[in-house]
Amino acid sequence: MSENQPSRKKFLQYLGLTAGASLLSKNSVAGFVDHTEILKLTPVQQEFMLHYEKWMDAFIDVIRVQKIDPDNVENNTKMIALTEWAEEMKPEISEFMKDKTFSLIYLVCIDRMSKEIK
Repeated sequence: MSENQPSRKKFLQYLGLTAGASLLSKNSVAGFVDHTEILKLTPVQQEFMLHYEKWMDAFIDVIRVQKIDPDNVENNTKMIALTEWAEEMKPEISEFMKDKTFSLIYLVCIDRMSKEIK
């Protein structure tokens, strides 16, 4: 087992906790990421994660509607806008992913989104 595994295991144990709620909004990343991990992000990364969380919540809602009503024009328009928004975030994500703490938090977010839209 690698040296990072105990740390990663501890981090994953915090999923679902609200330890960072005082730092970020109740429905944000703080709802499932350890407060001390969030504080390791730069202020720019923290702000990006809040921004990304808003995008993710909107995307999850659009996917839920898409499953029920794939011909919903309003929802499809929202999906296009959210896809464009995601494209705009790609350069920042690529740069931030070079940071191990950011990449771990980002991957937890992606995992949450994957579980939500299944």
